[in-house]
Amino acid sequence: MKKLFLIAGLAAILSCNETPKQEEHKDEMKENLQEAGDNLKSAASNAGDYLKDQKQKTEDSIQERIREIDAKTEELKKEGSKKSKETAAKLEELKAKMNRKLEEVKNASQEKWDSTKATADDLMKETDKQWQSLKDLFK
Repeated sequence: MKKLFLIAGLAAILSCNETPKQEEHKDEMKENLQEAGDNLKSAASNAGDYLKDQKQKTEDSIQERIREIDAKTEELKKEGSKKSKETAAKLEELKAKMNRKLEEVKNASQEKWDSTKATADDLMKETDKQWQSLKDLFK
């Protein structure tokens, strides 16, 4: 039994002794892992920056449309005709949709961004059509 412990102890000691080549390889592996980790962090940061930029552009577009709706609504309220009041009410509904979509965009996670962006784009297209029809109505 003593011989068995002696052999196991010697094997453990010998296995702990690394050659310079093994140490060099170990250091190289650590450097590669560190570089891979840094690259991953950089990629995540770039993705986060891209998402932030895309969200900001979408928010700005929606906010600009809301400002246009507010301005047109004020003009229509000043006119006072029945047609103007009806159109102003439609614009208020459109503005409410835009405000809801703006909140969705602001709160969108990276996982849901693609679908949120797609619905925001669809809403902008819809408002473009409505906006044009309202302009045509008052020509």
